[in-house]
Amino acid sequence: METIVLLKNLIIFLIIILIAYIVRKTDKVSHGLQKDLSYLLTDVTTPCLVITSMAVEFTEEKIIQARDAFIVSNIIFLLSFVAIFIFLKFYKIKEPNRSQMMVGGILTNLGFLGFPLINAMFGADGLYVASIVNMVSNYFTYTLGLALIKRNSEKQGKLKVRDFLNNTNIATIIGLVILFCGFKIPEIPYKVLREVGDITGILSMIIIGLMLGEIKIKDIFIEKHVYVMTFYRLILFPIFLILLVKINPVEINLFVEKICIILFAMPVATITGIFSTSYDVDPPFATKIVMMSTMLCIVSLPIILLIYNMVVIKWIDAVG
Repeated sequence: METIVLLKNLIIFLIIILIAYIVRKTDKVSHGLQKDLSYLLTDVTTPCLVITSMAVEFTEEKIIQARDAFIVSNIIFLLSFVAIFIFLKFYKIKEPNRSQMMVGGILTNLGFLGFPLINAMFGADGLYVASIVNMVSNYFTYTLGLALIKRNSEKQGKLKVRDFLNNTNIATIIGLVILFCGFKIPEIPYKVLREVGDITGILSMIIIGLMLGEIKIKDIFIEKHVYVMTFYRLILFPIFLILLVKINPVEINLFVEKICIILFAMPVATITGIFSTSYDVDPPFATKIVMMSTMLCIVSLPIILLIYNMVVIKWIDAVG
């Protein structure tokens, strides 16, 4: 059932992406619209979505979910680094593309695709867990991810505190305070936050469509390394992760586990392209691995969720 819900939401997202793609490809909107909408998404609508997702009843289960999400996501990010490092020992590729593939193997598209999809499938409960994972993701993004890209760049740039205290992380902290203090947001502010946050999903798909409209689709499919990165990101690592969590002897909240599996089966993070462009490190290659993995995740995500659910059912039956 969950696989069908996921597939339906992905089809809806795909249609919205196609609409935005056509609009940009026919020059009905300007190049600058993508940047403006990206700002609205990352600094306005997503923070609102995060805060409302945490305006829920404070329970012991929420504490367990936050604990498990924080610990598990940290472990998975570290495993992601080790796994892609080993993979690229066998699959030879030169710099800077090697470092870009490492970033693609570590970071997934939590903000542009993960949040909207988790919200559509699981609502506020899912977003609560996703927000904790996103906080951990931001740490790895602006340390390990940024360092991997910058080592191939001639441009200089220092890491700023603001890189970590972005609006989404600030919103997560505010949300956790609201949750743990049992504070109830007044009706009007809550409705404003909810209405603004609810457009995050549509906005994300429009931005992805606009990004696709900036490039020639056929160029994405002519480079072998792009196929390899996409297969690793969408199939190889998620299946490895599913097998790993099932042989793990430590008990993990099943809901948190499922959210993490979905989030780490997402396509290559958009920030890979943003960093590559900012530091002039082969932006076309970064764009290709982001876009191909984004397009093909519509097929891969339902398969990964189906495999996970089958493994879980067998595991529960075995334990029972």
